[in-house]
Amino acid sequence: MKEVLVTIQNVYQYLEKLGPKKSFQILKSLGYEKLLSLTGKVPKERLIELTRKLSEDTVVELVNQIPERILVEMIRENADEDLVYFIHSLPMTELALVSRSIPPADVSLLAVTLGKETSVEILKSLGIEKAISLLKEISMKEFLWLVKETDVHSVILLVSEMTVADCKRWIKTRGLEELPVIMKFFGVENTLSIFGKLGMVKALELLHLLGTKEMLELSFVISKMELSQKKIPEVIHTKRAGASSLAKNKSKTKPPMKKKAKKTSKKK
Repeated sequence: MKEVLVTIQNVYQYLEKLGPKKSFQILKSLGYEKLLSLTGKVPKERLIELTRKLSEDTVVELVNQIPERILVEMIRENADEDLVYFIHSLPMTELALVSRSIPPADVSLLAVTLGKETSVEILKSLGIEKAISLLKEISMKEFLWLVKETDVHSVILLVSEMTVADCKRWIKTRGLEELPVIMKFFGVENTLSIFGKLGMVKALELLHLLGTKEMLELSFVISKMELSQKKIPEVIHTKRAGASSLAKNKSKTKPPMKKKAKKTSKKK
């Protein structure tokens, strides 16, 4: 009973500190029960400070679109300034999708490591759904490692140009460890050109056939050659293995010899 009275008191203190106009609008739109539940799970002062930085409509939309359990976790895991920036920078539908798909602790790790502005830039540049799909294949720590080994804009450029299917195929086949080496050696645009020319399947087959180091060494050797695109014929005819072996078999095969008929002598 004491806890209930404390929670009710928190609700009234929360509404009082917001001012009559804002508190009345929020109470009218959300209802007493939702506020009672939320103020019982989030520290009162934090909730007041966060609400002060948002409009009444934004607060109502936030509570209505994001499940309470996730919203409480978002507030607990993220700093107010990061939350407010995310809320103001992303449409509410996208923010709700991010909150349901990416753990709030991971969003916090992204914002703390790269900054809130860069975090939003990554989500917007890749697209929310693509970013979510990528983070289902690798952890946030692995993604941040890739950014650290290369740079934010290189990762954005690479992933933006690749399809989700190609990203998944690469991760499942090769992992992430050698990707920074390839990106630094060829450059992002050249890496994308290779993927575009060969296709992801053949590019992965080539890596598997040669090995990463051998492929880089071969590429370096080729890069020093004086080559002309004009010397590439439009069509290159190759001898089929089946046809050549068939020709050999024909030449080796001799027609069967006819048997001579035996002469029979008549007895006199």
